[in-house]
Amino acid sequence: MTEQQPYLVSRKPAFPGGDTIQCVFLTCFHSEFSVLAIVLQYSRIRMHRADTLDEADFLLSATAGTVLVSDILFLDGSWQDALRMAAEVHPCVASLIAADPVDSPFLADAYSRGACGALWKPVGFSEAIHLIRSADQASRDRALLSNQSAPTCNPVYSYGRR
Repeated sequence: MTEQQPYLVSRKPAFPGGDTIQCVFLTCFHSEFSVLAIVLQYSRIRMHRADTLDEADFLLSATAGTVLVSDILFLDGSWQDALRMAAEVHPCVASLIAADPVDSPFLADAYSRGACGALWKPVGFSEAIHLIRSADQASRDRALLSNQSAPTCNPVYSYGRR
C-alpha cells in the first residue's frame, strides 16, 4: 500500500533565488494592462496599474517599485509628466514608455528626458520581460551609486502634495 501525498496548489508562483520586480504601469487601458500583468507574474514581475500621476507616485512608494512604465497619454498627463515626476520624486526608478510605432516621432527626446527605453505595442512578452528586467537592474544600480538602501532612493514626499 502506498501513501498519498497531498499536492499543494498555489495561485502565486514560487521563484527560487530572487525577488519579484515591482513595476507600476501608468495607463488608462485596463485590457492592455491585465493581459501583460498576468503573463509577467510568471517571470517574477509584479505589475501594478495607476490611472494618474498621484496613483503612480503612491504605488511606487508603497511597493518600493523600481520600474515605471508610462503610456504616451493617461488621464492627467503625458509621458513627459511621468518622467518629470519620476525624476523629481523617485530618482532611482527607471522609466519606460509604452507606445505605438506611429508615436515614435513624439518620442524623439525621450532618452534625454530620462527614459530607459520603449515598449512598442503590441507588446511582445519576451521583449517586455527583457526591458523591465534591464530597467530594474538600472534602478538598483542607481540606488547603489547614490548610497541609498531603498530602491526608490527618495520617497519622502508625494508628488501631488507639494
